[in-house]
Amino acid sequence: MTIVPLTTYLRMYRKRAGLTHDEIAFLCGAMSGTSFTRHESAERLPALRTALMYEFILQASVRELYEGLFHDARASVRVRARGLCASLERRPPSPERDHKIAILRALLVEVSELTSDAA
Repeated sequence: MTIVPLTTYLRMYRKRAGLTHDEIAFLCGAMSGTSFTRHESAERLPALRTALMYEFILQASVRELYEGLFHDARASVRVRARGLCASLERRPPSPERDHKIAILRALLVEVSELTSDAA
């Protein structure tokens, strides 16, 4: 059975920290917890600066806080990396092309290892 991660784990980490929406908003420089509530419910995504503040406040990486989004992004990159690799392989060999292909293959191996670890 495949486990599908939640889009965001902000609520879990916020509760572990014992902080309210308003307290986190205050720490981020906002006046109310409304924005955080929207981020927590995945109605909206925070700006990168705000996500990094959440990482610091909640002591969890952005990747952990937004695990579901990370998995979606990884799957998207994986599909595109396969296509780019195939496109590059049709070009005449060159050190630059071969370097790019090696990076893409390493990325695809890493992705498949992460996927098999989760299963």
